[in-house]
Amino acid sequence: MLSLVRSFFPLLYQGASKRDSYFEGWYFKQTSKATAAHAARTVSFIPGISRSGGGDRAFVQVIDGASGMTRFFPFAVEEFSVSDSPFEVRVGGNRFSLTGLSLALEDEDGRIDADLRYGPITPIRRSFLSPGIMGPFSFVPFMECYHGVGSLDHEVDGSVSFMAVDGSRTEPISFDGARGYLEKDWGRSMPSSWVWIQSNSFDPAVGPASLFFSLARIPWLGHHFNGFLCVLYAGGVEYRFATYTGARLELLEMRGQSVRILLTDAEHKVEVQVRRNREGTLAAPVRGAMDRRIAESADSCVRVILKTRHGASDVPVFDSVSSASGVELVGDVGSLAP
Repeated sequence: MLSLVRSFFPLLYQGASKRDSYFEGWYFKQTSKATAAHAARTVSFIPGISRSGGGDRAFVQVIDGASGMTRFFPFAVEEFSVSDSPFEVRVGGNRFSLTGLSLALEDEDGRIDADLRYGPITPIRRSFLSPGIMGPFSFVPFMECYHGVGSLDHEVDGSVSFMAVDGSRTEPISFDGARGYLEKDWGRSMPSSWVWIQSNSFDPAVGPASLFFSLARIPWLGHHFNGFLCVLYAGGVEYRFATYTGARLELLEMRGQSVRILLTDAEHKVEVQVRRNREGTLAAPVRGAMDRRIAESADSCVRVILKTRHGASDVPVFDSVSSASGVELVGDVGSLAP
Protein backbone atom coordinates (compact mmCIF):
# COMPACT_ATOMS: atom_id res chain seq x y z
CA MET A 1 0.00 0.00 0.00
CA LEU A 2 2.84 2.38 0.82
CA SER A 3 4.36 1.94 -2.66
CA LEU A 4 0.94 2.61 -4.25
CA VAL A 5 0.59 5.85 -2.30
CA ARG A 6 4.11 6.91 -3.29
CA SER A 7 3.18 6.39 -6.94
CA PHE A 8 1.31 9.69 -6.64
CA PHE A 9 4.53 11.40 -5.51
CA PRO A 10 7.19 10.07 -7.93
CA LEU A 11 9.77 12.67 -6.93
CA LEU A 12 10.02 11.13 -3.46
CA TYR A 13 12.39 8.25 -2.70
CA GLN A 14 10.79 5.02 -3.92
CA GLY A 15 13.44 2.51 -2.81
CA ALA A 16 13.15 2.29 0.97
CA SER A 17 12.27 -1.43 0.79
CA LYS A 18 14.79 -2.30 -1.96
CA ARG A 19 18.03 -4.05 -1.00
CA ASP A 20 19.35 -5.49 -4.28
CA SER A 21 19.28 -4.86 -8.06
CA TYR A 22 17.92 -1.36 -7.62
CA PHE A 23 18.87 2.19 -8.55
CA GLU A 24 17.35 5.61 -8.08
CA GLY A 25 18.67 8.91 -9.34
CA TRP A 26 17.51 12.53 -9.65
CA TYR A 27 18.58 14.80 -12.53
CA PHE A 28 19.01 18.48 -11.58
CA LYS A 29 19.71 20.49 -14.76
CA GLN A 30 20.38 24.22 -15.02
CA THR A 31 21.07 26.30 -18.13
CA SER A 32 22.52 29.81 -17.93
CA LYS A 33 21.22 32.78 -19.90
CA ALA A 34 22.85 33.45 -23.24
CA THR A 35 24.52 36.86 -23.45
CA ALA A 36 26.39 38.81 -26.11
CA ALA A 37 29.65 37.56 -24.56
CA HIS A 38 28.71 34.00 -23.56
CA ALA A 39 26.57 31.24 -25.03
CA ALA A 40 24.06 29.44 -22.83
CA ARG A 41 25.72 26.76 -20.71
CA THR A 42 24.28 23.72 -18.98
CA VAL A 43 25.62 22.01 -15.87
CA SER A 44 23.70 19.03 -14.47
CA PHE A 45 24.00 17.15 -11.18
CA ILE A 46 22.71 13.60 -10.62
CA PRO A 47 22.56 12.39 -7.01
CA GLY A 48 21.51 8.80 -6.51
CA ILE A 49 21.89 5.37 -4.96
CA SER A 50 22.87 2.00 -6.44
CA ARG A 51 22.18 -1.38 -4.78
CA SER A 52 23.69 -4.50 -6.33
CA GLY A 53 24.75 -7.68 -4.53
CA GLY A 54 26.61 -6.01 -1.70
CA GLY A 55 28.18 -3.37 -3.95
CA ASP A 56 25.87 -0.69 -2.61
CA ARG A 57 26.93 2.92 -2.94
CA ALA A 58 25.65 6.44 -3.25
CA PHE A 59 26.94 8.82 -5.88
CA VAL A 60 26.81 12.24 -7.49
CA GLN A 61 27.45 12.59 -11.23
CA VAL A 62 28.26 15.90 -12.93
CA ILE A 63 28.08 16.83 -16.62
CA ASP A 64 29.28 20.15 -18.07
CA GLY A 65 27.69 20.76 -21.46
CA ALA A 66 30.26 23.32 -22.61
CA SER A 67 33.16 20.88 -22.48
CA GLY A 68 31.44 17.48 -22.39
CA MET A 69 33.23 16.85 -19.09
CA THR A 70 31.65 14.27 -16.80
CA ARG A 71 32.69 13.26 -13.28
CA PHE A 72 31.47 10.45 -11.02
CA PHE A 73 31.83 10.89 -7.25
CA PRO A 74 31.16 7.70 -5.23
CA PHE A 75 30.05 7.73 -1.59
CA ALA A 76 29.36 5.09 1.04
CA VAL A 77 25.69 4.10 0.97
CA GLU A 78 25.44 5.24 4.60
CA GLU A 79 26.04 8.81 3.38
CA PHE A 80 22.77 8.76 1.40
CA SER A 81 19.60 10.00 3.07
CA VAL A 82 16.29 11.55 2.02
CA SER A 83 13.37 13.40 3.54
CA ASP A 84 9.82 13.70 2.22
CA SER A 85 8.66 16.95 3.77
CA PRO A 86 10.32 19.08 2.71
CA PHE A 87 11.73 16.99 -0.11
CA GLU A 88 15.53 16.72 0.06
CA VAL A 89 18.22 14.29 -1.09
CA ARG A 90 21.53 14.27 0.81
CA VAL A 91 24.72 12.57 -0.38
CA GLY A 92 27.52 13.23 2.06
CA GLY A 93 27.45 16.95 2.79
CA ASN A 94 25.73 17.70 -0.54
CA ARG A 95 22.05 18.70 -0.51
CA PHE A 96 19.46 18.73 -3.31
CA SER A 97 15.90 20.03 -2.95
CA LEU A 98 13.05 21.85 -4.71
CA THR A 99 14.39 25.17 -3.46
CA GLY A 100 17.98 24.66 -4.64
CA LEU A 101 21.16 22.72 -4.09
CA SER A 102 24.55 23.15 -2.44
CA LEU A 103 27.54 20.91 -2.98
CA ALA A 104 31.28 20.64 -2.66
CA LEU A 105 32.75 17.67 -4.55
CA GLU A 106 36.43 16.79 -4.71
CA ASP A 107 38.49 14.07 -6.41
CA GLU A 108 41.91 13.62 -8.01
CA ASP A 109 40.89 15.97 -10.84
CA GLY A 110 39.97 18.88 -8.61
CA ARG A 111 36.94 20.41 -6.90
CA ILE A 112 33.43 21.44 -7.92
CA ASP A 113 31.39 23.87 -5.81
CA ALA A 114 27.79 24.90 -6.42
CA ASP A 115 25.29 27.06 -4.58
CA LEU A 116 22.03 27.36 -6.52
CA ARG A 117 18.59 28.67 -5.52
CA TYR A 118 15.40 27.67 -7.34
CA GLY A 119 12.23 29.65 -7.93
CA PRO A 120 8.76 28.01 -7.91
CA ILE A 121 8.72 24.74 -9.86
CA THR A 122 6.40 23.91 -12.76
CA PRO A 123 4.95 20.44 -12.10
CA ILE A 124 3.32 18.34 -14.78
CA ARG A 125 -0.44 17.88 -14.88
CA ARG A 126 -1.62 14.98 -12.68
CA SER A 127 -4.84 13.05 -12.11
CA PHE A 128 -5.99 10.00 -10.15
CA LEU A 129 -5.37 7.66 -13.10
CA SER A 130 -2.26 9.53 -14.24
CA PRO A 131 -0.19 10.42 -11.16
CA GLY A 132 2.95 11.20 -13.15
CA ILE A 133 4.48 11.35 -16.60
CA MET A 134 4.10 7.56 -17.01
CA GLY A 135 0.31 7.81 -16.70
CA PRO A 136 -1.37 4.47 -15.82
CA PHE A 137 1.98 2.66 -16.24
CA SER A 138 2.94 4.28 -12.92
CA PHE A 139 0.89 1.57 -11.17
CA VAL A 140 2.43 -1.44 -12.99
CA PRO A 141 4.60 -3.25 -10.40
CA PHE A 142 7.01 -5.05 -12.75
CA MET A 143 8.38 -2.25 -14.94
CA GLU A 144 12.13 -2.39 -15.60
CA CYS A 145 12.47 1.37 -15.18
CA TYR A 146 10.20 4.16 -13.96
CA HIS A 147 10.43 7.84 -14.83
CA GLY A 148 9.24 10.98 -13.08
CA VAL A 149 9.29 14.70 -13.90
CA GLY A 150 9.68 17.00 -10.91
CA SER A 151 9.73 20.38 -12.63
CA LEU A 152 9.34 21.27 -16.30
CA ASP A 153 10.81 24.71 -15.71
CA HIS A 154 11.89 27.02 -12.88
CA GLU A 155 14.16 29.99 -12.37
CA VAL A 156 17.69 29.46 -11.06
CA ASP A 157 20.09 31.87 -9.33
CA GLY A 158 23.58 31.24 -8.01
CA SER A 159 26.88 29.94 -9.34
CA VAL A 160 28.99 26.85 -10.07
CA SER A 161 32.80 26.84 -9.99
CA PHE A 162 35.44 24.33 -11.05
CA MET A 163 38.91 24.17 -9.48
CA ALA A 164 41.72 22.14 -11.04
CA VAL A 165 43.92 19.86 -8.94
CA ASP A 166 46.72 22.42 -9.11
CA GLY A 167 44.49 24.96 -7.38
CA SER A 168 43.74 27.05 -10.46
CA ARG A 169 40.10 28.06 -10.61
CA THR A 170 38.06 29.05 -13.63
CA GLU A 171 35.79 32.04 -13.29
CA PRO A 172 32.58 30.94 -11.50
CA ILE A 173 29.72 30.27 -13.89
CA SER A 174 26.83 32.59 -13.14
CA PHE A 175 23.40 31.00 -13.20
CA ASP A 176 21.53 34.15 -12.17
CA GLY A 177 18.30 34.26 -14.16
CA ALA A 178 18.96 30.76 -15.51
CA ARG A 179 16.34 28.06 -16.19
CA GLY A 180 16.15 24.76 -14.34
CA TYR A 181 14.63 21.33 -14.90
CA LEU A 182 14.23 18.27 -12.64
CA GLU A 183 13.45 14.62 -13.40
CA LYS A 184 14.33 11.17 -12.05
CA ASP A 185 14.59 7.45 -12.87
CA TRP A 186 14.36 4.39 -10.66
CA GLY A 187 14.06 0.62 -10.99
CA ARG A 188 16.32 -2.31 -11.91
CA SER A 189 17.96 -1.15 -15.15
CA MET A 190 17.71 1.53 -17.78
CA PRO A 191 16.21 0.29 -21.09
CA SER A 192 18.38 -1.52 -23.64
CA SER A 193 17.73 1.29 -26.17
CA TRP A 194 16.34 4.79 -25.81
CA VAL A 195 16.18 8.36 -27.10
CA TRP A 196 15.94 11.21 -24.58
CA ILE A 197 15.67 14.93 -25.31
CA GLN A 198 15.16 17.79 -22.87
CA SER A 199 15.35 21.54 -23.21
CA ASN A 200 13.93 24.62 -21.52
CA SER A 201 16.32 27.32 -22.74
CA PHE A 202 14.15 28.64 -25.56
CA ASP A 203 14.07 32.25 -26.73
CA PRO A 204 12.74 34.34 -23.78
CA ALA A 205 10.49 36.14 -26.26
CA VAL A 206 8.23 33.05 -26.43
CA GLY A 207 7.89 32.97 -22.63
CA PRO A 208 8.73 30.04 -20.35
CA ALA A 209 8.80 26.84 -22.41
CA SER A 210 10.06 23.31 -21.87
CA LEU A 211 10.30 20.07 -23.85
CA PHE A 212 10.75 16.54 -22.55
CA PHE A 213 10.80 13.51 -24.87
CA SER A 214 11.65 9.87 -24.17
CA LEU A 215 11.34 6.84 -26.45
CA ALA A 216 12.45 3.43 -25.22
CA ARG A 217 12.32 -0.33 -25.77
CA ILE A 218 10.23 -1.60 -22.85
CA PRO A 219 10.10 -5.24 -21.63
CA TRP A 220 6.51 -6.40 -21.23
CA LEU A 221 5.36 -9.89 -20.13
CA GLY A 222 8.13 -11.73 -21.97
CA HIS A 223 7.98 -9.44 -25.00
CA HIS A 224 8.89 -5.83 -25.78
CA PHE A 225 7.20 -2.72 -27.11
CA ASN A 226 8.45 0.73 -28.03
CA GLY A 227 6.86 3.35 -25.80
CA PHE A 228 7.24 7.11 -25.74
CA LEU A 229 6.49 10.06 -23.47
CA CYS A 230 6.54 13.71 -24.51
CA VAL A 231 5.53 16.95 -22.82
CA LEU A 232 5.75 20.39 -24.40
CA TYR A 233 5.01 23.23 -21.99
CA ALA A 234 4.42 26.48 -23.88
CA GLY A 235 2.25 29.54 -23.32
CA GLY A 236 1.27 28.18 -19.91
CA VAL A 237 -0.27 25.08 -21.52
CA GLU A 238 0.94 21.48 -21.22
CA TYR A 239 0.73 19.46 -24.43
CA ARG A 240 1.25 15.75 -23.75
CA PHE A 241 1.89 13.03 -26.32
CA ALA A 242 2.36 9.47 -25.06
CA THR A 243 1.73 5.86 -25.92
CA TYR A 244 -1.01 5.78 -23.27
CA THR A 245 -2.76 8.91 -24.66
CA GLY A 246 -3.22 7.35 -28.10
CA ALA A 247 -0.61 9.60 -29.76
CA ARG A 248 1.52 8.16 -32.56
CA LEU A 249 5.20 8.27 -33.36
CA GLU A 250 5.14 9.01 -37.10
CA LEU A 251 8.85 9.56 -37.71
CA LEU A 252 12.24 8.92 -36.13
CA GLU A 253 14.94 9.89 -38.60
CA MET A 254 18.69 10.00 -37.89
CA ARG A 255 21.30 11.43 -40.25
CA GLY A 256 24.76 11.89 -38.81
CA GLN A 257 24.46 14.24 -35.85
CA SER A 258 20.89 15.23 -36.75
CA VAL A 259 17.66 13.69 -35.47
CA ARG A 260 14.09 14.44 -36.56
CA ILE A 261 11.00 13.25 -34.70
CA LEU A 262 7.30 13.69 -35.51
CA LEU A 263 4.46 12.95 -33.07
CA THR A 264 0.75 13.32 -33.75
CA ASP A 265 -2.56 12.96 -31.99
CA ALA A 266 -6.13 13.87 -32.90
CA GLU A 267 -5.60 17.59 -32.28
CA HIS A 268 -1.90 18.43 -32.63
CA LYS A 269 1.38 17.46 -34.20
CA VAL A 270 4.81 18.27 -32.82
CA GLU A 271 8.09 18.07 -34.71
CA VAL A 272 11.43 17.96 -32.89
CA GLN A 273 14.65 18.67 -34.80
CA VAL A 274 17.97 17.99 -33.07
CA ARG A 275 21.58 18.77 -33.88
CA ARG A 276 23.87 16.99 -31.42
CA ASN A 277 27.11 18.58 -30.24
CA ARG A 278 29.64 17.65 -27.54
CA GLU A 279 29.03 14.43 -25.61
CA GLY A 280 30.24 13.18 -22.27
CA THR A 281 30.13 9.70 -20.74
CA LEU A 282 27.79 8.92 -17.84
CA ALA A 283 27.39 5.81 -15.70
CA ALA A 284 24.03 4.05 -16.07
CA PRO A 285 22.50 1.16 -14.08
CA VAL A 286 22.29 -2.52 -14.99
CA ARG A 287 20.45 -4.55 -12.33
CA GLY A 288 21.19 -1.78 -9.90
CA ALA A 289 24.95 -1.60 -10.56
CA MET A 290 26.26 1.56 -12.25
CA ASP A 291 28.29 -0.51 -14.74
CA ARG A 292 27.01 0.72 -18.10
CA ARG A 293 28.51 3.68 -19.96
CA ILE A 294 26.32 5.94 -22.09
CA ALA A 295 26.87 9.21 -23.97
CA GLU A 296 24.93 12.37 -23.22
CA SER A 297 25.17 15.73 -24.94
CA ALA A 298 24.19 18.72 -22.82
CA ASP A 299 25.14 21.18 -25.56
CA SER A 300 22.81 20.25 -28.42
CA CYS A 301 20.51 22.48 -30.46
CA VAL A 302 16.79 21.64 -30.50
CA ARG A 303 13.99 23.17 -32.56
CA VAL A 304 10.38 22.43 -31.61
CA ILE A 305 7.41 23.09 -33.91
CA LEU A 306 3.87 22.59 -32.59
CA LYS A 307 0.83 22.85 -34.86
CA THR A 308 -2.90 22.40 -34.38
CA ARG A 309 -4.39 20.05 -36.95
CA HIS A 310 -7.04 21.80 -39.03
CA GLY A 311 -8.29 19.95 -42.07
CA ALA A 312 -5.90 20.18 -44.98
CA SER A 313 -3.86 22.91 -43.26
CA ASP A 314 -2.20 23.12 -39.85
CA VAL A 315 -2.20 26.18 -37.60
CA PRO A 316 1.19 27.08 -36.04
CA VAL A 317 1.14 27.29 -32.24
CA PHE A 318 4.80 27.26 -31.20
CA ASP A 319 8.10 27.38 -33.08
CA SER A 320 11.35 28.08 -31.25
CA VAL A 321 14.98 26.98 -31.02
CA SER A 322 16.82 26.06 -27.83
CA SER A 323 20.55 25.72 -27.29
CA ALA A 324 22.34 23.86 -24.49
CA SER A 325 19.81 21.01 -24.68
CA GLY A 326 20.21 17.50 -23.29
CA VAL A 327 20.21 14.58 -25.76
CA GLU A 328 20.88 10.84 -25.36
CA LEU A 329 20.77 8.18 -28.10
CA VAL A 330 21.57 4.82 -26.54
CA GLY A 331 21.62 1.25 -27.88
CA ASP A 332 19.96 0.15 -31.11
CA VAL A 333 18.08 3.38 -31.72
CA GLY A 334 17.13 2.30 -35.24
CA SER A 335 14.91 -0.43 -33.76
CA LEU A 336 12.79 2.30 -32.14
CA ALA A 337 11.69 3.81 -35.47
CA PRO A 338 8.02 3.26 -36.43
